[in-house]
Amino acid sequence: MRNPFKFSRPQGPGFGINKSYYISVLAGVATLPPIAKIVNPKGSGGALEGFGVPLVEGTEKELLETPMSRGQYALATLDRKTVLRLRVMNADEAGFSPEAIARSGLANRLQPELLARLRSMWHLCQFTFESHDPEVYSSLDFVLACAQRLGNMTEGVIADPISEQYLLPSEVFQLPRVDAKVDAREHVTVHFRQDSTQPESGMWHAYTRGLFKFVQPEFELLGVDSADQKRVAQFLLGAAQGVLMGHLVSNGSQIGPFEARLGGLNRGLWEGIPVMELLPPTKSKVAELIF
Repeated sequence: MRNPFKFSRPQGPGFGINKSYYISVLAGVATLPPIAKIVNPKGSGGALEGFGVPLVEGTEKELLETPMSRGQYALATLDRKTVLRLRVMNADEAGFSPEAIARSGLANRLQPELLARLRSMWHLCQFTFESHDPEVYSSLDFVLACAQRLGNMTEGVIADPISEQYLLPSEVFQLPRVDAKVDAREHVTVHFRQDSTQPESGMWHAYTRGLFKFVQPEFELLGVDSADQKRVAQFLLGAAQGVLMGHLVSNGSQIGPFEARLGGLNRGLWEGIPVMELLPPTKSKVAELIF
């Protein structure tokens, strides 16, 4: 990804992880691996280093080596700064319909292998944060690595509802990263829809999904020509990268040639989600400003 911005490192990230953050693994096997195969103190057998325990009554040692089943588990890093809760549900209980996804417009953007895995779902395994490292970045890596590990062991799909994307386990991490500590592409996506403010123009409305995970406003940009979508996506991901490196945006901030102003006029799209609209200088067009 070409990044149009260059950032110096601020003191600390300046943001945390939203309590509403969650990421799921849609497992495609009937029998799940034991929690000790996902995380254990020595990282043996390909597991992540850390601690994993079932949150149920029973002989803990035996349960660590028993295939996970419906219930809840805790996973923690070795330093215990990051603690995750893992909820395991069967497909019927989860109320998730793979066929609904397969029949939606989203299916056109999904690989055949991913669609096949969705249709084979047996369990929904949902990760949420109980606590996270104040530095944030290691906690983000831990939850993604846990999801990737579980996905690899269960022929699963990683579902990221906040950024509105489905991934194969191999797609969770971006290598090489834009920055060693964090890459916006692992947490934020850019979407396009017809620009309702100019319905006859054929222009598009570009917007991010995923910054809400960090209690930060999303970005939106109106008046995008279809030929410029790739460049606009790169620009918005570059802006998101700046946020994740601690350069937070508020009303009136300058982002490249654009000024950030409170947006979100489309309540159907943004209900409950803060957003900044990026406004070009007067009489300037988006295509003239993004190279």
